[in-house]
Amino acid sequence: MSDRTIDPPLSEPPEPVTEPLPPAKTPRDPTQVAVMGLFVIAVLFTLYFGRDVLLPIMLALILSFLLRPCVRGLYRLGLPEGLGAAVMVVMVFGLGGFAVYKLAAPAAEWVNRMPRVVHELEFKLGDIREGIERAREASRQLEKIASDQSGPAREVVVRGPSLAEQVLQQAEAFIANVVILQVLLYFFLARGRQSLEALIGTMRSVDDRIHYAMVAATVQQNIAVYLATITVINFFLGAATALAMWLWGLPNAALWGTMVGLINYIPFIGPAVMTAVLFLVSALTFEGAFNIFGPPLTFVALTTLEGNFLTPMIVGRRLALNPIAVFISILFWGWMWGIPGALLAVPILAILKILFDAHEPLKPIGALLG
Repeated sequence: MSDRTIDPPLSEPPEPVTEPLPPAKTPRDPTQVAVMGLFVIAVLFTLYFGRDVLLPIMLALILSFLLRPCVRGLYRLGLPEGLGAAVMVVMVFGLGGFAVYKLAAPAAEWVNRMPRVVHELEFKLGDIREGIERAREASRQLEKIASDQSGPAREVVVRGPSLAEQVLQQAEAFIANVVILQVLLYFFLARGRQSLEALIGTMRSVDDRIHYAMVAATVQQNIAVYLATITVINFFLGAATALAMWLWGLPNAALWGTMVGLINYIPFIGPAVMTAVLFLVSALTFEGAFNIFGPPLTFVALTTLEGNFLTPMIVGRRLALNPIAVFISILFWGWMWGIPGALLAVPILAILKILFDAHEPLKPIGALLG
């Protein structure tokens, strides 16, 4: 008798390598999943196509969270909420207009220098420019060969609005959005609390009234503290950057400091963009690797100190958000609403986390956000 073992028949199924996955205890209803998917798609379409209306509303709402404690403080001093709201709106937009007035000249100077800037960059990056020119020449040769083979082609020129018309349209839209934002911010500050109390008062259950009143208070308090803290941190980071750029001898140091203070509201992407801007300005201003790389590396050191030590130490775990969720939120809202959406991405994410944590079925999503 041979010692060789007999192979099993090929018709028998092989043994599973791992244990089979257990079936779900509560399987989802396909109809419910489909309805939820359609609802999500409808929300996305509404957010995208309604951005001209929704963006000022969201911006005014988040600014009201930041300024509400100031209105409350003025009320304690004897100023009515309506008058206190008007004072805060005038103060905020007055300071914003003053900053724009002071920084408009340096910004316009850099805009006017753009043709010379491009020429200087081409001169300093000569090797790269020669490679691009060779690629363009090769592309033109290919296009010429293709046109010779296919015969003469007609060129269709579509004339759009002129540059002056585009600038005028953008200016009109910007002024209209600023006016809408002012009006909305005033009403949120002056009548927001009464409107919220009236809405909660319509609920029949006392437990629901208490629950949603606590949720609204939590959103107001946490978002106000978070925004105020981040605003103070960004202010000092911008001031430190302006001082550092002035010490390096970079022109218009106040402009770069202001840009840092604003763009730092966009985590990850904002500091990276500002590093590239400072590098280009340094490359156009200085000669030598030390002076060119000095300003951007100084800013990298400052923003690293702020992001890894200062902000976590001050903000703490009040709103410790998941970095992955923050980055995805920036990409999503930037795609939806552009640069203003990217600026509002983190506050919107923080509000959603608080709301998800307050509702039992949505707590897993809140835990995923941070």
